[in-house]
Amino acid sequence: MYYYKKYWLLLLVYIALGLGALKLGYKLLALLLFEVFKLLSLDMNKYTVIVNKMHTFSINWFNNLLATLILTIGVLICWFFINSITGQLKRDIASRQLIKSLLRHISSSNIKLVAEEEKLANKWIKFGRIISKQGKLMLKIPCGNNVSVINIIMKRCDGYVNQWLAQNYPRKNWAPIEVKHGLFITWLYVREK
Repeated sequence: MYYYKKYWLLLLVYIALGLGALKLGYKLLALLLFEVFKLLSLDMNKYTVIVNKMHTFSINWFNNLLATLILTIGVLICWFFINSITGQLKRDIASRQLIKSLLRHISSSNIKLVAEEEKLANKWIKFGRIISKQGKLMLKIPCGNNVSVINIIMKRCDGYVNQWLAQNYPRKNWAPIEVKHGLFITWLYVREK
């Protein structure tokens, strides 16, 4: 849950903005339409019909978005409890601490190609995550398919990651970093023995 917080927070913000737009936007549009009808001396019966249709549309969509918001919050609460019970929430928070320590500040004085590769390495490292697979913990870091980026990430992880994992998970033994090449992406894995 914590790992995907950017996405679900964005979803909640969009739903809240939609609710606000439907609630306040209808009233603002009705006021503007009233002024236009009054200024142009148009038939106020047509204005009433249009405003009633807008009101019905606004209420229907407001209720739909409100139901979506309630459903989304319910799913997030269930997801939070499942992640808390399985320990994934704690692992995601620990992953975030490890990932922050692996990120590097790239100075603009570096050679452009090296700086771009360092930025790509930072981008891929941000997707790193500690997960539990078949009852054993594993750190997964995607690396893309650029050999230079893979080497940069390997240099950052070499020695430090195993030491960090051993320190934060003292009852676990960790295997060395292994590289797995996939069809479109390369992964670095550190598995629990």
